[in-house]
Amino acid sequence: MTLSCKRFLFRMFPYFLLDTFSRAVENPTHQVKGILGGSVLFPANISQGITVEKMEWDFYPQSGGLGFWLGEFSHGKLEHPSPTDRFGQRLDMVNETTLKVKDLELDDSGIYNARIWFMKSRFQEQSFSLTVYEPVPTPQMLHQEVSNTLEGCNVTLQCQTPGREEHKVSWERGNPSRALESSLDEFQLSDSGRQLHVFWNTIPFDSTLTCLVSNPVSEKRASFDLSHICSSIGGEQCIFIQSCCLGSYIAYTLWGFKERHSYMQAPLLTCLLTSVRENSVLLEDCPDPSELLLLLLPPPPTPR
Repeated sequence: MTLSCKRFLFRMFPYFLLDTFSRAVENPTHQVKGILGGSVLFPANISQGITVEKMEWDFYPQSGGLGFWLGEFSHGKLEHPSPTDRFGQRLDMVNETTLKVKDLELDDSGIYNARIWFMKSRFQEQSFSLTVYEPVPTPQMLHQEVSNTLEGCNVTLQCQTPGREEHKVSWERGNPSRALESSLDEFQLSDSGRQLHVFWNTIPFDSTLTCLVSNPVSEKRASFDLSHICSSIGGEQCIFIQSCCLGSYIAYTLWGFKERHSYMQAPLLTCLLTSVRENSVLLEDCPDPSELLLLLLPPPPTPR
């Protein structure tokens, strides 16, 4: 049996003996969340005006196995029985009632019990349940285009995260992002919320969809702009239609111009043909083309 285990059993033995004639005040377990590599505090709740004689801490790992004694704090000093154990120098007392654990590891998850002694026969127990989480990795957005038309496009987006830890996945839209609402024409979630099937009607605004991956201590986002894939086919068709409309308008305008002003072309053409055929009319005698063009200009505005 190791020395630390013997000390733990030796320390625990008086508590069983005191069970019948000691007065222990029990409190609910406090939930504490930490992030890998960070630090957490376990502040014991002590009423004002009460003098604390000493505090003892022990730990029961979440992964199972025997618990062990962390140390005793009294007279402003933390006595850590085995500085070479898995906690090493990562334990510290911030004040006389608060324990701090630094450089958190995943195996630090578990129950931390504080035993606060007020006098030799009276103590209070408080428990802290610590869960250590890994930082959320940056998600990746994958897309699969189903169909693309002038009315809109059907797209399937997938939010992927590496690692083995389960994360909460939610979706946002717009920039700045806000919660995904039913204002989208149609959307559907699958694969525990990791896949989003959406119909987008190619409206320029609100084309950005964001995948939010989170756990209780951190979160990361990844965004995708639907216009990058939904405007390719629809945009080309739209440009083609606009070109056709513009060409039709120009053709109609030129046709109307020819019908309205053909009488102006006749004198000039007749004069030129006659001068060439008969060689009897001087070109100087023909109407000036610039004068004909002036007739096409709109009249100046009437002064008021």
